[in-house]
Amino acid sequence: GGFSYVYLVQDTSTSQLYALKKIRCPFGQESVSLALKEAEAYALFSPHPHIIHAVDHAVTSANDKSDPGSKTVYILLPYYRRGNLQDAINTNLVNHTQFPERRLMILFLGVAKALKAMHQYRVKGAPGGAQSRQNAKNVRQEAEEADKDAARKARARRKDADMDEEDIEQEPLMNGEVTRSQEGVGDGELRAYAHRDVKPGTSGPTPNLLSFHTFVQSRTKTHYTGNIMISDTGTSPILMDLGSLAPSPLHITSRALALQTQDLAAEHSTLPYRAPELFDTKTGTVIDTKTDIWSFGCTLFACLVGKSPFEMRSEETGGSLSICVLGGVWRFPDEESMVNGGGRRKKVDAKGKGKGREEDVRQEDEGGISEGVRDVVRRCLRVESSERPDIDEVIEMIEKVVEELPVDDGEVDGVRGAEES
Repeated sequence: GGFSYVYLVQDTSTSQLYALKKIRCPFGQESVSLALKEAEAYALFSPHPHIIHAVDHAVTSANDKSDPGSKTVYILLPYYRRGNLQDAINTNLVNHTQFPERRLMILFLGVAKALKAMHQYRVKGAPGGAQSRQNAKNVRQEAEEADKDAARKARARRKDADMDEEDIEQEPLMNGEVTRSQEGVGDGELRAYAHRDVKPGTSGPTPNLLSFHTFVQSRTKTHYTGNIMISDTGTSPILMDLGSLAPSPLHITSRALALQTQDLAAEHSTLPYRAPELFDTKTGTVIDTKTDIWSFGCTLFACLVGKSPFEMRSEETGGSLSICVLGGVWRFPDEESMVNGGGRRKKVDAKGKGKGREEDVRQEDEGGISEGVRDVVRRCLRVESSERPDIDEVIEMIEKVVEELPVDDGEVDGVRGAEES
């Protein structure tokens, strides 16, 4: 249970392509409310130019006599022919190319603006106002009705088969409520959310949406997915997969809640991009939107280097990825080993040999990573969440970097490579 399948489908009347997500919901294993959580979130943040929207959704009863309470959820989503950010990273690795920095930072400015809509959401506020909130509540109500119907059918089966009540126990109220978390919050008041799984994709043989057949996405994140799609114009990012969305801040008031938070992170937050406070959650701390800032920095690094900073460091040292994350041990490829991104590089002579000392480098090497871009990554990857910038500061930093970087020559950029491969 808990698996979803994504199909490439076509409207026969218009030839328009879509991605159809099919989620199996065996009774007692996964509720329709949980399966429709992402559709509920899509409705809440619609319309937004950098957040995906659900075209439609449906809930059907599965034809399974052994499990009459089982349901199947379908979510119809736009299809992006350029694929996701990981597709573009993979193309760059194969072709030994790089993202033009200015265009890359413009893309990440769009991602930051999508996160701002979540981090600074106000009840009945932008982007969709009261109508979007009502649409989201309607999705939630439909899911709850489907779960009640499943329970009724399961009870009827119990009576026929003389089953014990515990055999039809439905899973408890799900964590990370979307519209329900707004109860008690007044119109116009802040009800922040964190995405909790910002990433370009998962390294490895990521399915290319251009040769899209069928692939499986597991709740345990063991298969290959991408959460940042590239618009068909190649210039705009689309943040998706809001099934990991969580109200923020979360005050960790007990050891039980700390362990539950870690377990949810292990299930919904991809390991190489997961913030350190989600690896080792301590009682008395607060988990907030700064988890997304960390993941944002890891994702930007992956676009620059080809993989998450902690994947890279773990592979170099043979050490545990989680220990690298908790210690903040990472570096850019031309730097010495760092803790919390010290940003010092070894000086290299004309023959490419190190001179045995380090110095601050303020001018990027030809074809290297500019200092302004490095600073954005460093600021995001602070182990202490309180030391990371908030989303407004991230946007301000990126806008400054974009202003300072030269305009790229030519028409071909690193994003288009995913389409042309």
